[in-house]
Amino acid sequence: MIDDKLLFDVAVDYYINKKLQKEIAKELGVSRVQVSKYLKLASERGIVKIEITPPEISNENQKKYQELFNNIFGLNKLLLAPSYSNPERLLYSMCQVAGEYISSQLPNEPYNVGIGWGNTMTKLALTYDFSLKNEWNVVPLSGGISKISDERFNINYIVQSFAKNLNSKFTLIYLPFILEKGIKENITSSSEYKKIVNFWEKLDVVIASVGYSISRSPLFRQNVIEGKYINQLEQLNIVGDILTHYFDIQGNVYDLEFIEDIINISINQYKKAKLKIVVAGGLHKVESIIGLLRGKLVDVLITDQKTAENVLNYVYEEGEDSY
Repeated sequence: MIDDKLLFDVAVDYYINKKLQKEIAKELGVSRVQVSKYLKLASERGIVKIEITPPEISNENQKKYQELFNNIFGLNKLLLAPSYSNPERLLYSMCQVAGEYISSQLPNEPYNVGIGWGNTMTKLALTYDFSLKNEWNVVPLSGGISKISDERFNINYIVQSFAKNLNSKFTLIYLPFILEKGIKENITSSSEYKKIVNFWEKLDVVIASVGYSISRSPLFRQNVIEGKYINQLEQLNIVGDILTHYFDIQGNVYDLEFIEDIINISINQYKKAKLKIVVAGGLHKVESIIGLLRGKLVDVLITDQKTAENVLNYVYEEGEDSY
């Protein structure tokens, strides 16, 4: 068995003394491949522990951007995460900031908390270790979709995962997202439907993200919503959606006729929520975020610094505001 002291000495030479693996190999009379194995084993035995610390947003920049977004859009609160070119790292960065805000700034009181679906909400529900909120009741904001097997659109899975991390209560929904012809009246008169709508009428907090591309949305690509509506939405110059409510860059919301055939929180119920938290970032979501802000559809925006900068540049180039 390889001695821990040998592994320790190799690790010190490599990580502290900055020696090359081939130098260490020559001194020990072994191959460079063997040195690499020593380093891997040192990590497995806990001799080497690597900590990755993400860059921090300075208080000066946080305050600067907060003031700009408040002055231009009337946004209550802006929280910035470090920016990354890698989409997964960027998403993780924003979810860290969102998780810290939810854990430290939102009280453990009897709150009804609505959760949206999608990649961002799934990542937030699964990756952040929240402080306990056992007084919360977490509820889904739409019916379920059997046509999409992707867990990012399994609303009950997301709600359960989020509630589990919070040690909170949760209410699931056993109703379809799309109402088939002939069953709408039966479903909307059911106790299950009335129960979930009652929660939607008195939400304390909504946590969601924004969609940015109609044509790439699984709702249209997998024909959950009929493709004929794509042209209508494109003619309206839609830039994004919040919980399947589509809006243009000025923040005007357009609910087409299909909204009558889905089980989903209404835009008025969404607006009535006491606190609306949106997590969204990346160059591809700049226009979506601008529309969201102009429509007053968010109270707390969690994004990354580069996206915030791009939002301001976009507005500046339009000539709407100068900063």
